[in-house]
Amino acid sequence: MAGGKEIRTKIKSIQNTQKITKAMEMVAASKMRRAQERMHQARPYAQKMRNVIAHVSQANLEYKHSFTLERPVKRVGFIIVSSDRGLCGGLNINLFRDVVNALSEWQSQSAEIDLTTIGSKGFQFFNRVGANIVSEATRLGDTPHLDDLIGRSR
Repeated sequence: MAGGKEIRTKIKSIQNTQKITKAMEMVAASKMRRAQERMHQARPYAQKMRNVIAHVSQANLEYKHSFTLERPVKRVGFIIVSSDRGLCGGLNINLFRDVVNALSEWQSQSAEIDLTTIGSKGFQFFNRVGANIVSEATRLGDTPHLDDLIGRSR
Protein backbone atom coordinates (compact mmCIF):
# COMPACT_ATOMS: atom_id res chain seq x y z
CA MET A 1 0.00 0.00 0.00
CA ALA A 2 1.24 3.50 -0.86
CA GLY A 3 2.36 5.81 1.91
CA GLY A 4 0.92 9.26 2.63
CA LYS A 5 3.82 11.10 1.02
CA GLU A 6 3.50 9.08 -2.21
CA ILE A 7 -0.23 9.83 -2.37
CA ARG A 8 0.35 13.58 -1.84
CA THR A 9 3.02 13.55 -4.56
CA LYS A 10 0.65 11.78 -6.93
CA ILE A 11 -2.18 14.24 -6.14
CA LYS A 12 0.17 17.21 -6.74
CA SER A 13 1.30 15.69 -10.03
CA ILE A 14 -2.31 15.25 -11.17
CA GLN A 15 -3.14 18.83 -10.17
CA ASN A 16 -0.18 20.12 -12.18
CA THR A 17 -1.31 18.08 -15.18
CA GLN A 18 -4.81 19.58 -14.81
CA LYS A 19 -3.34 23.09 -14.84
CA ILE A 20 -1.34 22.36 -17.97
CA THR A 21 -4.39 20.82 -19.66
CA LYS A 22 -6.52 23.85 -18.75
CA ALA A 23 -3.90 26.22 -20.19
CA MET A 24 -3.74 24.17 -23.40
CA GLU A 25 -7.55 24.27 -23.67
CA MET A 26 -7.50 28.05 -23.30
CA VAL A 27 -4.85 28.42 -26.02
CA ALA A 28 -6.80 26.11 -28.34
CA ALA A 29 -10.02 28.05 -27.71
CA SER A 30 -8.25 31.31 -28.52
CA LYS A 31 -6.85 29.88 -31.76
CA MET A 32 -10.26 28.52 -32.71
CA ARG A 33 -11.89 31.91 -32.09
CA ARG A 34 -9.29 33.68 -34.26
CA ALA A 35 -9.73 31.10 -37.05
CA GLN A 36 -13.50 31.59 -36.94
CA GLU A 37 -13.06 35.37 -37.09
CA ARG A 38 -10.81 35.06 -40.15
CA MET A 39 -13.32 32.72 -41.76
CA HIS A 40 -16.09 35.24 -41.11
CA GLN A 41 -13.96 38.05 -42.58
CA ALA A 42 -13.33 35.98 -45.73
CA ARG A 43 -17.03 35.47 -46.47
CA PRO A 44 -17.46 38.65 -48.57
CA TYR A 45 -14.45 37.64 -50.66
CA ALA A 46 -15.87 34.13 -51.14
CA GLN A 47 -19.24 35.58 -52.17
CA LYS A 48 -17.59 37.86 -54.75
CA MET A 49 -15.64 34.88 -56.10
CA ARG A 50 -18.88 32.92 -56.46
CA ASN A 51 -20.39 35.86 -58.37
CA VAL A 52 -17.37 36.09 -60.68
CA ILE A 53 -17.41 32.35 -61.36
CA ALA A 54 -21.15 32.44 -62.07
CA HIS A 55 -20.63 35.38 -64.44
CA VAL A 56 -17.76 33.66 -66.26
CA SER A 57 -19.74 30.43 -66.59
CA GLN A 58 -22.48 32.33 -68.44
CA ALA A 59 -20.06 34.05 -70.83
CA ASN A 60 -19.97 33.57 -74.59
CA LEU A 61 -17.79 30.52 -75.19
CA GLU A 62 -16.97 31.50 -78.77
CA TYR A 63 -15.33 34.80 -77.83
CA LYS A 64 -11.55 34.50 -77.59
CA HIS A 65 -9.68 37.25 -75.78
CA SER A 66 -6.08 37.88 -76.85
CA PHE A 67 -4.90 36.81 -73.39
CA THR A 68 -6.40 33.35 -73.87
CA LEU A 69 -4.83 32.63 -77.27
CA GLU A 70 -1.96 30.16 -77.27
CA ARG A 71 1.38 31.63 -78.21
CA PRO A 72 5.03 30.78 -77.61
CA VAL A 73 6.10 31.29 -74.00
CA LYS A 74 8.96 33.77 -73.65
CA ARG A 75 8.61 34.79 -70.02
CA VAL A 76 7.21 33.01 -66.97
CA GLY A 77 6.36 34.42 -63.55
CA PHE A 78 6.03 32.57 -60.27
CA ILE A 79 4.51 33.83 -57.03
CA ILE A 80 5.99 31.77 -54.22
CA VAL A 81 4.25 31.93 -50.84
CA SER A 82 6.40 30.49 -48.05
CA SER A 83 6.71 31.01 -44.32
CA ASP A 84 8.75 33.63 -42.50
CA ARG A 85 9.93 31.06 -39.97
CA GLY A 86 10.85 27.43 -40.45
CA LEU A 87 8.42 25.96 -37.93
CA CYS A 88 6.17 24.23 -40.46
CA GLY A 89 7.58 20.77 -41.02
CA GLY A 90 8.42 19.99 -44.63
CA LEU A 91 6.15 22.63 -46.15
CA ASN A 92 8.90 24.95 -47.39
CA ILE A 93 11.22 22.16 -48.54
CA ASN A 94 8.48 20.42 -50.53
CA LEU A 95 7.35 23.75 -52.03
CA PHE A 96 10.89 24.71 -53.03
CA ARG A 97 11.56 21.29 -54.56
CA ASP A 98 8.43 21.54 -56.74
CA VAL A 99 9.25 25.11 -57.78
CA VAL A 100 12.86 24.21 -58.66
CA ASN A 101 11.56 21.33 -60.82
CA ALA A 102 9.15 23.69 -62.60
CA LEU A 103 11.92 26.28 -63.04
CA SER A 104 14.22 23.73 -64.66
CA GLU A 105 11.43 22.69 -67.05
CA TRP A 106 10.88 26.30 -68.13
CA GLN A 107 14.63 26.95 -68.39
CA SER A 108 14.95 23.97 -70.72
CA GLN A 109 12.41 25.74 -72.96
CA SER A 110 14.53 28.94 -72.87
CA ALA A 111 11.90 31.01 -71.07
CA GLU A 112 12.85 34.00 -68.91
CA ILE A 113 11.77 33.39 -65.33
CA ASP A 114 10.79 36.04 -62.78
CA LEU A 115 9.92 35.28 -59.17
CA THR A 116 7.95 37.12 -56.53
CA THR A 117 8.45 35.73 -53.05
CA ILE A 118 6.18 36.16 -50.08
CA GLY A 119 7.85 34.98 -46.87
CA SER A 120 11.47 35.23 -45.82
CA LYS A 121 12.26 31.52 -46.24
CA GLY A 122 11.32 31.65 -49.93
CA PHE A 123 13.30 34.85 -50.46
CA GLN A 124 16.39 33.41 -48.74
CA PHE A 125 16.27 30.14 -50.66
CA PHE A 126 15.73 31.56 -54.15
CA ASN A 127 18.17 34.42 -53.55
CA ARG A 128 20.79 31.82 -52.55
CA VAL A 129 20.22 29.76 -55.71
CA GLY A 130 20.49 32.88 -57.88
CA ALA A 131 16.92 33.12 -59.18
CA ASN A 132 15.65 36.41 -60.65
CA ILE A 133 13.54 37.80 -57.79
CA VAL A 134 11.65 40.88 -59.01
CA SER A 135 9.80 41.56 -55.77
CA GLU A 136 9.55 40.21 -52.25
CA ALA A 137 7.48 40.63 -49.12
CA THR A 138 8.64 39.35 -45.75
CA ARG A 139 7.57 39.54 -42.11
CA LEU A 140 3.92 40.13 -42.96
CA GLY A 141 2.61 38.25 -39.92
CA ASP A 142 -0.70 36.45 -39.63
CA THR A 143 -2.79 39.40 -40.81
CA PRO A 144 -0.99 41.15 -43.68
CA HIS A 145 -2.31 44.47 -44.94
CA LEU A 146 -2.35 45.67 -48.53
CA ASP A 147 -0.27 48.70 -47.51
CA ASP A 148 2.56 46.32 -46.58
CA LEU A 149 2.57 44.82 -50.09
CA ILE A 150 2.22 47.90 -52.32
CA GLY A 151 5.43 49.43 -53.58
CA ARG A 152 7.74 46.50 -52.94
CA SER A 153 8.65 45.82 -56.60
CA ARG A 154 12.24 46.28 -57.66
